[in-house]
Amino acid sequence: MTAEKADEIMAEYLLKGGKMLSKSCKMCGFPLFEYKGETICVVCRAEETAAEKTPEEPIPAPAEAVKEVSYGCTAASQDPCASELERTLVSLCERIRTESRSGECLRLMKAVRAGAEALSLLRH
Repeated sequence: MTAEKADEIMAEYLLKGGKMLSKSCKMCGFPLFEYKGETICVVCRAEETAAEKTPEEPIPAPAEAVKEVSYGCTAASQDPCASELERTLVSLCERIRTESRSGECLRLMKAVRAGAEALSLLRH
């Protein structure tokens, strides 16, 4: 999110009676707000709301994922592809653990599922 858009969001909350705090959000670095008795990051909340309203980018179906992962691999040498896919799945799982936005978390989880299915197809 651009700083200008974040400024607009924060200004909107100030006009609504929110109080800007001296603490910063650990995720985005913008100031936290006290609004309706709750301490929140208005910038992250706006991003979550936008992510929920925005249609998700399609995650490739397992067959498509296998095609992408298998690029450059022959039938005899699928181990490097499977290893790379495993590393990618681990990386996605690590991102899920630290993701605070529910919409992005769900998207990452769907990608893990598709990747796990692709890995299963590669191994059989």
